[in-house]
Amino acid sequence: MTEVIGPKLVPAPAGHSVEFWGYCMWGLAALAIAVSELASVFGLASWPTISNTVGHLETQHSIVRVVVVTVIVLLAYYAVPQLTTPPEPVVQQVAGRTITVNGRVTKTDSVITLLGAGYLTAAFATYAFGVLFAITDRGMNPHSYLGAYVLYGLIALMWVVVPSVLAMVFTRDVPFPTLFRTIGYLERRAHPVAALLLAGLVVLLIHLAFYPWPRVQS
Repeated sequence: MTEVIGPKLVPAPAGHSVEFWGYCMWGLAALAIAVSELASVFGLASWPTISNTVGHLETQHSIVRVVVVTVIVLLAYYAVPQLTTPPEPVVQQVAGRTITVNGRVTKTDSVITLLGAGYLTAAFATYAFGVLFAITDRGMNPHSYLGAYVLYGLIALMWVVVPSVLAMVFTRDVPFPTLFRTIGYLERRAHPVAALLLAGLVVLLIHLAFYPWPRVQS
């Protein structure tokens, strides 16, 4: 399947719209993060949250803090133009860059292949493996962060890194939008919900960059 510049709609992958898959995929990623964060806040389980995991890395390797801040700056650089441009089911020019239907930077004047159910299946399988590995690792060693590294790392890989490389280098677009394109879709349907999600994301990113903020270490 291909994406076409113009009014023609993009074929729906696996029988559903890309907007639908955006909610599904980013909902799963948010679930993995939110469950551990809420369990930690309410003392329901001793599970490494994403902030604990990044904080652990930062204590082991100080360069990680620089990497986290760099990633946040890059996210803002690419996110702001997308958030200020209404999402449309066509290839767009945003801030001088060619953006795929699903919001990823790609080559100019290229035919973009829209991947289908195969990538979704691979992502779901990877997610399930990450969850099972994290649960097993935590059960065997309550103080281990290995499972958290694997789970959050696999989500970053299959949700962000691989899709970005496929779009930028190989002109292939995975069948779900970027996080910020998904928020753009949500904003059209439920603006207050999208605003709250975006605010929560900003707080989380600041928390990761300046961990353990807002808790003050004595």
